[in-house]
Amino acid sequence: MKKLLFVFAFLFCIQNAKSQEIKATVQCVAPRVQISDKQILTTLQNSIQQFITTRRWTEEKIEPNEKIEISLFFDITAISDNNEFQGTMQLQVIRPVLNSTYKTTIIQFNDEDVTFSYREFENLEFQENQNLNDLTSLLAYYVYISLGLDYDSFGELAGTPFFVKAQTIVNLMTNKTGWNQTDGKGFRNRFYLAENLNNSRFKDFRILNYNYHRKGMDKFYQDPEMARKNVTEAIKTFQESIKGNQNSLLQKVFFFTKWPELVEIYKGASVPDKTTAIKLLNELDATNGQRYEKIRG
Repeated sequence: MKKLLFVFAFLFCIQNAKSQEIKATVQCVAPRVQISDKQILTTLQNSIQQFITTRRWTEEKIEPNEKIEISLFFDITAISDNNEFQGTMQLQVIRPVLNSTYKTTIIQFNDEDVTFSYREFENLEFQENQNLNDLTSLLAYYVYISLGLDYDSFGELAGTPFFVKAQTIVNLMTNKTGWNQTDGKGFRNRFYLAENLNNSRFKDFRILNYNYHRKGMDKFYQDPEMARKNVTEAIKTFQESIKGNQNSLLQKVFFFTKWPELVEIYKGASVPDKTTAIKLLNELDATNGQRYEKIRG
């Protein structure tokens, strides 16, 4: 009987391992906070990582090489006596490029208004449609955003179910710090990120996400020139579709994330194509105009 129970337990562990869709890297630092015992930051870091990586977030069977890579960097700026943490968080989501060892960053997003309570060694619990814990609601929100963007990059508008889940969390967290329209810096916050990704007005950004990655990046191993052309066409189509709706949050986040990669993509282009690319990118992302000059080589 003991051997049989061991077999069942072993099989259960294997099944759980297969169901884990996310590879998470978490770092928690507090360089400006005086803490008597900094071990709590390590415990928090490990708790967050375990919460994300051991929970099943989708119904898909994900192979180890298909796991979505998420990086979360917490910069804690204040810790109160009642274990209230305040700070900022940086999200990075990475996806493999097909038939290559290269990995592309789908999104980099800075959350300037993070607040949650955490007691060392507490069990982090989460349940859909309820806010059991401000920290786990925050983590689940960003997991769903990450999954949605990853799925969108492989299938046109395939991430919709995850964006809906993220919006549900926003609705649950109304009046909580960091979850409202006026929180963060301008419209760069959780509220507008979820709203924009669920809003049909910004559907063209999601199509850009698909065309850029699936028709562009994933084709570089096969035909770099064609892949580069597809990237250009994807950006041109996006430019045409957003006339009258420029400088949205999603547009800014895309180019904030992608400018280093775009520079490398177009360095290998012909001189006329370099000139076209620089003009196009400057029109959509004037903030990084000087950086795009590096394309000329």
